[in-house]
Amino acid sequence: MENDGEMGQTMAETRLNPTIEVINSDELLARCMGSVDLASHVLAKFLDRVPEDLDQLEKDLVASDRDAIIDMAHRIKGASASVAAPQLHEWAAEIERLGRDNRMAEIPSGIRQLRDEWSRFTKSVETLEWNQPNVS
Repeated sequence: MENDGEMGQTMAETRLNPTIEVINSDELLARCMGSVDLASHVLAKFLDRVPEDLDQLEKDLVASDRDAIIDMAHRIKGASASVAAPQLHEWAAEIERLGRDNRMAEIPSGIRQLRDEWSRFTKSVETLEWNQPNVS
């Protein structure tokens, strides 16, 4: 395992910073031209699709299908960038890199981290002010 940080941390553990926003709502709104409705729609599609993608990523790992792992990680990476989720993007990018570098033994840890970040992301989305129903 490559080690680029202190105390035995992998490059991903060193590079990813837990203080970075889980979702950059301002960036997402800007990408959606300021439309809360469009941003909510994009998030809903993302929230609907990613759990299936994560499950498929794990199936690809069990099957030792390196190419499928790379493709699925790339897909999650792109979708995460689209919804301004920098940590999800970075973990998916790390899994993609591990696959490309044929470092298959390190991918399960990356998937666990990606799932943990997914959990943080879904909780964060629930707290978005502009994503809450308007109660009058």
